[in-house]
Amino acid sequence: MIELRPPGVTLETKAQARILLPNHWVKFSDTFPGYLKHVGGKTMRVAKQVQVTYELSWILKEACYIDVNLSNEDTGQKLYPGADDNVYEMLIGLKPGNYYIIPYFPAEQPLYRLDYPTMTPLVADAALKYLGTVKPSDSPYLGNKTGFEAWSLATFRLYLVNELKPVILRVVTEDGVDYEKCTLEFFVNRCQMEEGTPPDNVSPKRIEYLDSLKW
Repeated sequence: MIELRPPGVTLETKAQARILLPNHWVKFSDTFPGYLKHVGGKTMRVAKQVQVTYELSWILKEACYIDVNLSNEDTGQKLYPGADDNVYEMLIGLKPGNYYIIPYFPAEQPLYRLDYPTMTPLVADAALKYLGTVKPSDSPYLGNKTGFEAWSLATFRLYLVNELKPVILRVVTEDGVDYEKCTLEFFVNRCQMEEGTPPDNVSPKRIEYLDSLKW
């Protein structure tokens, strides 16, 4: 359900589409909880898709943060699918600035941490505030280009389904700046899915439940 590939690291040995396209196949992991039975363990084909861009910006004081709820909850940004047969493949590009984000799923549970009990992101700690962060240099957006070409370097990717618990992005400004404009650009690949069986020569893209990162 989430991908973050450092720039310069090549995962594929042959050219592949950067996003899901019609007739692409995906396989949802069996680890999805029961309340997400509309996707858990199922193999689906992209029947059709449309690409939608969206931008959110905040001006934050030094060393302050804002929690951005991506879900369709009353306090959320409504960036989740609203139907069981829809999947959002979301790339997130960060415009340059003195800030970073910490992903949580759900609520106060950070996606990226280390084994030792205290090795978890903590904004108030000089060192731990950088643990498991995503910086603008990690997933940049190229605003001088248009369409999907503008997202050629964005590497922070989420796969969102209807009724998924909230994904929270904590946007944090760096020390030493009076105010900082923090801008997140969302490229939403809105896919309508159909359950089925892929051809023998097709290997579906595997989509893991977000909790698979926490062990």
